[in-house]
Amino acid sequence: MVPRTGPLSASSALFRTSWYQRGKSSDCGVSTGALPAMGGDATSAVGTLGAGPPRSRTSVRDVARRPAVQRLVVGAALTAGAGAALGLGLRGLGRRVQNASDSELDPLLAPATGVSHHHLTTDDGATIHVAEAGAGPPVVLLHGVTLQWSIWNPLFHLLAPQHRVVAWDMRGHGASTHGSRDLTLGAVADDLALILGRLDIHDAVIVGHSMGGMALARFCTDHHRMLHHRCLGLVFLATSAAPVALSTVTGGGAGLIELVNRAVTAGMESPRWSYQWSDNATSALLVRLSFGRHASGAAIEQVRAMLAEVDPRTTASAGRAIALHDVRDDLGHVDVPALVVVGSADLLTPPAHAKGVAAAIPGAQLHVLDGVGHQVMQEAPTRLATLITSVGT
Repeated sequence: MVPRTGPLSASSALFRTSWYQRGKSSDCGVSTGALPAMGGDATSAVGTLGAGPPRSRTSVRDVARRPAVQRLVVGAALTAGAGAALGLGLRGLGRRVQNASDSELDPLLAPATGVSHHHLTTDDGATIHVAEAGAGPPVVLLHGVTLQWSIWNPLFHLLAPQHRVVAWDMRGHGASTHGSRDLTLGAVADDLALILGRLDIHDAVIVGHSMGGMALARFCTDHHRMLHHRCLGLVFLATSAAPVALSTVTGGGAGLIELVNRAVTAGMESPRWSYQWSDNATSALLVRLSFGRHASGAAIEQVRAMLAEVDPRTTASAGRAIALHDVRDDLGHVDVPALVVVGSADLLTPPAHAKGVAAAIPGAQLHVLDGVGHQVMQEAPTRLATLITSVGT
């Protein structure tokens, strides 16, 4: 590994790679057939070059004076220097992202109060953690992959004074466990049906964000009777009715989706790559891609902390479920009011995906929130709360 002690170390390592490249002639014109690949005892290795006419000695100083070597060293130094400058710039940008604040939104990110908790056991042995607060017409909230129920804290603050607000950790996330079933959209849809039944929830507005919205669509197809008798309305939030296609994703979102697609197409049972989502500037910059024009450092930190807790195998299973998702022809029977909400700056599920959801559901209304990214509940909670309470009225 190249020691990271500055441009000179990088240049030196590149020089050594050229000088000791096994089985070839270096840029210096010196045969290196038996020299160590990286470092080693060059003096003893020279003795194994085999018989032949004596060669004139070439000193390291002579080699270093050759134009090809000088160009190599200078180029490596410039590259390393540029990389170091870029790294410093990114760290500075990451710190600014981490320190960003919003006097209106940050108080809504605080933990919800008056919350009671349930732990429901499914038929396949999973434990589903449910949190609820407030009383009144129920609102049920489904989060997306890698998140947890508390991502909805702003909605608890805004809606619980007049509503029964129910949120839960998707299986394999937060305090919910895996059962014998894999993390599929069908399994999550069945968990939603279990919650509505066990907690005796009727006339609910159900909100599904991202993968949670995909699971809500699957609930509509698999539990039509419960949909008709238990649901007042639906909100599909920053989600899609079809597999997320790279052709419709721009910017950093494409890279994130590409990682999922590679995992899926490789048929991985468990991921071979893992990013630890440490509390640093790099993680903050990556999470920032999920947000729109304005992002609070506190909101970004909440998402990062949740990402850091998810088992990579859970993320891989979710990726497979998302890649297989396609309900474009399966929602024509939905007979309750439906809203489709998306941010104009959403890189992960851009407005084109929301339009597809709206087109699949009879009478669905599409709302595009200007400047908002994928994390609508954190970026525009007041606007979202207003839309939720308008469903069915």
